[in-house]
Amino acid sequence: MMDKRVATPRIDMWTLVGLALLLLPLLTMAHELLGHGLVCVASGHRPSELGAYYVECPGTGAWSRRIVAMAGTGVDVVVAVLAVLAWRFVQRPLPKLALWIVFTVKGMVAAGYWMFSGATNLGDWGPAAGGGIGPLPWPWLWRALMFAIGLCVYIMVVKRSIRMMFAMLGGGEQARHVQRRAAMTIYLVGGAMAVLVSLFNPLGIVITLMSAVASSFGGTAGLFNVAWSRPCTEPPRDFTVGRNYAIVILGVLVALGFAVVLGPTVYLH
Repeated sequence: MMDKRVATPRIDMWTLVGLALLLLPLLTMAHELLGHGLVCVASGHRPSELGAYYVECPGTGAWSRRIVAMAGTGVDVVVAVLAVLAWRFVQRPLPKLALWIVFTVKGMVAAGYWMFSGATNLGDWGPAAGGGIGPLPWPWLWRALMFAIGLCVYIMVVKRSIRMMFAMLGGGEQARHVQRRAAMTIYLVGGAMAVLVSLFNPLGIVITLMSAVASSFGGTAGLFNVAWSRPCTEPPRDFTVGRNYAIVILGVLVALGFAVVLGPTVYLH
C-alpha cells in the first residue's frame, strides 16, 4: 500500500522561545563585544563601559572612533553571511531553524542600522556632527545614500528570509501558521527582552529608545513581512522541531546572565 501520510511542518513553541532567548543575546554581544569592543582594543584603546547595547571606547581619534563605530555592523554582516551559507548545507531541522534566525535577525539589523542612521543621524552610522561616523562633508548626501542602500539590502534580506522559510516548511495552511508563529515569536521575544534588559541600564530610557527599541522592534520589523508573506505554492514539508528542554533551560540562563551582567553596565577602570 502507498504511504498517504501528509507532511506536516511543526515547531515547538517552547523550543522556539528558548532559541530566541539563547541566540538573541549572543548575537547582540557579537555586535557589541566582538565588533565595537574588540576593535576598540585592537586600535590601542580600552573600553570604559560594556553595556548590553553599547560599548564606550574613550580616547579615540577621529578615524579610530569611526572604525570602532562601524565594527558592530561589520560583525553583523559577517555573521549573517556565514549563517546563510551554512544554512544551505545543514539538513537537520533544529540547526537549520537556528541558522535562519541568525541570518534573519543579523541581516535585518545590519541593514536597519544604515536606514536608522540615514533617517535620524543617530546611532553608529550617523554622518553629521554627533553621529557615530560624523562629522563628514555633505552629511545629507551620506544620509540619503545610506538610507537608500540600507532599504535595498533590507528588502533583499526579507525576501531571502521568506524563501528560506518556504524551503524549510513548504506551503499549505499549517506551514503558513508555523511560519507566522515563528516570525512573530522571534520579533516579540527579542523586542521584549531588549526593552526589559535596557531598563537596568543607568542611562534609562535614553539607551532604551536609541539602542534597544531601534535595533529590536525597529530593526527586525521585517519579520512582519515574513509572517504575512504571500502563500507558498509548494507542498508542505516534513520539518519538525520538537520540545528541547536543554535549549529552553540554556536560553533562560543566557538571557538572565545577559540581563544581570551587561544590563546594568560593566565599568572597566
